[in-house]
Amino acid sequence: MSTWLKSKGLWMASLAAVLGTFTAPALAEPIEEVCRQAASEPRLVWYSAQDPSRNTAAVEAFSKAYPAIKIDAFRLASGALAARYASERDAGVVNADLITLADPNFINTGFNKGWFVTFAKAELPAVSKLDDRWFDRGAALTNINVLGISYNLDLVGPKPPKSWEDLIRPEFKGKITLGDPRNVPTYMAIYRILRDELGPDYLKALAAQQPVIFESIVPGTQKLAAGEYAVAVPNVSSVLAPLKTQGAPIDFVMPPLTTGVEFMTMLSQGADSPKAAKCLYNFLFTEAGQQAFSGATSVSPFPNIPGTAPLPANYRDPKITELPQHTKEILDLLKIR
Repeated sequence: MSTWLKSKGLWMASLAAVLGTFTAPALAEPIEEVCRQAASEPRLVWYSAQDPSRNTAAVEAFSKAYPAIKIDAFRLASGALAARYASERDAGVVNADLITLADPNFINTGFNKGWFVTFAKAELPAVSKLDDRWFDRGAALTNINVLGISYNLDLVGPKPPKSWEDLIRPEFKGKITLGDPRNVPTYMAIYRILRDELGPDYLKALAAQQPVIFESIVPGTQKLAAGEYAVAVPNVSSVLAPLKTQGAPIDFVMPPLTTGVEFMTMLSQGADSPKAAKCLYNFLFTEAGQQAFSGATSVSPFPNIPGTAPLPANYRDPKITELPQHTKEILDLLKIR
């Protein structure tokens, strides 16, 4: 190699090194330092559409780990929570420092509008352990509530429902409550799956059962526990668990064909408490955070978290982003206006 080429090579290497000092991203601040500094920020606000009992458990576990960080959690069903958050952001208001819900269409809109912080999962140590399929841009799958059928043991008689087809048995007419699919995208997803697998006539038959619609399955389950209805669908075991603990005569079955509510968490761009939000975000993906937020009733994105529910082998992708093209037909079949 000529002396000129050697000199040029050394010069190019030196230039690359110099440029690298300006273009290479700085190392992320250690998470414990982030959490320490978070204590001086305003009270952390977390919007979460997960079941109230799981939100409470996560807040308690986080407060135990980081007692200096004050936190408030606010809950609505995913659809209603997305609408509230979007309305606030469109008005230039950032109330939630981070948000957890199950609505990929809303999440895509939020990233496109700059509502959420984009970052690499390697920036947060607990999140970095996630499989790549569970993380996109800054949204991470936090847990899954698998859908099934809940029923009142005192009202269903000796043959409780075990399948979606059982819901159209004559004895259940007028005794079913449905979570409103307009508010929770995964409810719409299971109805789409049932339409595709059992046929449109199945949804017509379900509508003929004269179900009562609630904004989400949470109030419907409370009515179920009180004996006002025999069946509440689609439900998740995390909603039933607190009421069962209190002695309510209710139970849950997971039919062979099912999907789930896939909760994603995002950091709000322009949050009042960005370090506290990052601290909670990371905590939710630690073993302690997953055990608290998922418990025995939800599926963790990590396969070996003790005490959490397993993902069913027959689990179907809810395909939330495809739902808009099916929504009108499904609502018409169910006679939901």
